[in-house]
Amino acid sequence: MGESRTRRWWALAWISVTQVMMVVDGTVMNIAVPSAQQELGLSDVQRQWVLTVYVLAFGSLLLLGGRVSDVIGRRRALLIGLVGFALASIAGGLAVSGAMLLAARAVQGVFGALVTPSALALLSVTFPDGADRARAFGVFGTIMGSGSGIGVVLGGVLTDSWGWRWALLINVPIAVAAGLGLLLSLRVDPGGRGPVDVTAGLLSAAGLTAVTLGLTGTGSSGWVSAPRLGLLVAGLGALAVFAVVQGRAQSPLMPLSLFSDRLRVAAFTAMLAWGVAVLPTFLFLSVFLQQVAGLTPLVTGLAFLPYTAAILLAVRLVRPALTAAPPRVFLAAGLALLAVGLLVLSWLTPDAPYGSRVLPVLLLLGLGTGCVQPAANSAATHRAGPASGVAGAVASTAQQVGSSIGLALLGTIAATTTAALLAEAPTSGTTTAVVSGYAGASSTGAVVLAVAAVVVLVLAGRRPAADRTESR
Repeated sequence: MGESRTRRWWALAWISVTQVMMVVDGTVMNIAVPSAQQELGLSDVQRQWVLTVYVLAFGSLLLLGGRVSDVIGRRRALLIGLVGFALASIAGGLAVSGAMLLAARAVQGVFGALVTPSALALLSVTFPDGADRARAFGVFGTIMGSGSGIGVVLGGVLTDSWGWRWALLINVPIAVAAGLGLLLSLRVDPGGRGPVDVTAGLLSAAGLTAVTLGLTGTGSSGWVSAPRLGLLVAGLGALAVFAVVQGRAQSPLMPLSLFSDRLRVAAFTAMLAWGVAVLPTFLFLSVFLQQVAGLTPLVTGLAFLPYTAAILLAVRLVRPALTAAPPRVFLAAGLALLAVGLLVLSWLTPDAPYGSRVLPVLLLLGLGTGCVQPAANSAATHRAGPASGVAGAVASTAQQVGSSIGLALLGTIAATTTAALLAEAPTSGTTTAVVSGYAGASSTGAVVLAVAAVVVLVLAGRRPAADRTESR
């Protein structure tokens, strides 16, 4: 009995390692990408896509990855995902061109979409009930909450010490160690039955990719152009077809019944909006601190530590408060904090000091994240029953898709604003134009987040006190 219990906790440790690796990989390149851009000669759009292509592939294939893991067995799927992720990390770390780096990042996202749902399902099965389950998920949630902050610090340390390539190559020993640990601590689980609707999964991925490409452009391209509108229309059309197919499927990847609960829809909306805000802001600040303020990658990574500290503080306060107040309060408050953070970022200037311009942004983003994440995870799985796992996957998908859309939309706004300023006043200087572009994109992001906060507050509606108690 004692040996079995010990194995469970070792399984938790290695599952947590795999998931932290996934989360860290979404942010570690924020610090490393300016160095990669300089060495490989990437354009600003390609620099943006080094981050976008990972979260896009990861987020758009999460639902399909979850279904595949159910059919072939979660342990097997997790190990396959780790092997593929490690090989893609090697390819990215050895990249000799921008195209090779982007392809490797896309493959990382594909295999990451197999790792994450498998790991979460195995965690749930390993700790099915009781006090151990609550303790395990508490430990797991705390580790995951700090993952993005760990990513930027690790990116700074690795880039400063051994170069940007190690921000990718570091995944290899971690994946090998995690794979061996999981082999020893997890028993083989049988696969399930039923079809895997690969067509539906690829249809949703194609739709999201087309929409993201439609929102991405160069600094000189207009917003209203035939190629851009064509991609947006094609993408939205593919997503519409995906929704129709899911409504008729016997074993859908994403049951549309999940969207019948207003609070759950509000949670999905909040996670989508959160994604729009955080990753683009990380990219903007990373480039600003290194290329404008002149900080080293290591110091830049350390400069992001207040973000992680603010998350841990907010989560510690919000979790017990969820028993006394409805989730919609924290969802809306968190989005409002994110909106204020982006508003402060819009005041950025080339000579802006860290203490009065950058630090407040990181603290506001951290506090907002600490409010949104626990409340959204609780609300997303409320009354989901057997579909709780799928509901959690949809919430994760919304977050990743929001990040890819945010990088595309805000990155394009920053690029077009910069190009327009340089065209109007060529003598103003590239640095001033770039920072002004970031400020303009941040203003747009602040409006989006403020609107999302109001939408979530209204959408969730008031819930009876007994209903709120039941949800916890």
